[in-house]
This record gives sequence, structure tokens and C-alpha cells, in this order.
Amino acid sequence: MLFSEVAARAAAFLGLAAPARRQFTFEPDSVAYEDPDTGLKFSSYTSARGITWRVAIPEDIPEGDKIFDTVLQVEAPIDVGWAGFAWGGHMTYNPLTIVWPNGNDVVLSSRIAYGYYSPPEYPSAEYRVVKTGTHVNATHFQITAVCTGCSRWGDEDIGFTELDPEYDSTLAFAYADYPVDTPEDPSSTFGIHDSLGHPVFSLGTQAKNADFAAKIEKL
Repeated sequence: MLFSEVAARAAAFLGLAAPARRQFTFEPDSVAYEDPDTGLKFSSYTSARGITWRVAIPEDIPEGDKIFDTVLQVEAPIDVGWAGFAWGGHMTYNPLTIVWPNGNDVVLSSRIAYGYYSPPEYPSAEYRVVKTGTHVNATHFQITAVCTGCSRWGDEDIGFTELDPEYDSTLAFAYADYPVDTPEDPSSTFGIHDSLGHPVFSLGTQAKNADFAAKIEKL
């Protein structure tokens, strides 16, 4: 069975949509945003809970396998227990970025889900947290991180899925108000989400950055 079929069946079983990416003729859910802290251009979406997810990618994408670094920025109210982002647009079988507050710090955990339970860690997606765009105040926390391994996932046996840098893409988020079990530990377990969504991000028109590698190296 192909990787995409496994992901689709698992997502259907969980009651989740399983679009990795689609082309649309209507307006996306995201808006363009230029971050004053990092200087990066993002495709940005804010949920009804007031949590904002932002994605930045390079302007020049490699031909062939399209492996490239990405930047994710998450800004959330301080009383959010955890916030998650799914790069493939569904819960299972794609890189998940989970973040939560821990005092004056923000913790990031790389995960992947294989079912309807707390997802295990996912070493194939590696992150570098950017201090310039990461902070906590009395009302909100924010984290900015460079991801290597979030634009392409899978393996030779089951096949690979790629983040499409040219068209509007359906990505996904989830969050819970209840905190994780061990906030200081990136491998902490946590409970089920309170809500989820599948917004359409316009990566091709909003998220691309010229001199991307040079900009993130300076951060």
C-alpha cells in the first residue's frame, strides 16, 4: 500500500481530512506577514482561539526532490496548554511540531502520529529554535524555529510526500488548553486536542524569502 493511501485511511478512521496539498481558485485562509523580529516573510493564519501559525520558505527551491528548510513561528495566548502544527495537513504520518510554554521558556517537540494517542518523538525532523523570534510575556508566548525535515517525509519503502512550495496548501493545526504532563521535558506526554483545523496557506505567494539561507543563518 502506498504511503498516501495509508495516511488517507488512517486520517479517515480518525475523522480527519487527509489532504497533503491542493490547488485552489479561491482566497486562502492565510495572509502575508513580515516579522519585525526576524525580517522574514511568512504565510500566516490565526485561529479563533487566537493562536497564530506562520510558515516561511526559500524563494529558490531545489529541483528534483525539493528538500528545503522551513521556518515555523507560533504565537499563542499564555493559557494555551500546547499548540501543534501538521506539515502534511492531517494528524497522522507526517511531521508534527508541538510547542508549549514552560515558565519563561517555550518548549518545542518534534513528533509523528501513527494513531489516536500521544504521538512519539520524530527524529527525522530537526529544529533550531531562533532566539530572535522566541519570547514569553504576561499574555502570550511565541517560538520561531528552523526545521530541517519538514518539507519532505517518508522513506524508500513507503514513498515520499513533499510540501508543495508553489501552490496553496492545506496544512493543519491542533491545540489544547490543558497543559502537557511534564512541561520542562520535550518528550512529555500530553492529552487529546480541544480543537483542530485545516487552513489553506498560500506558500507560493506569501511565504517565499529571497536569500533565505543567509537570513536564517544570521538569526
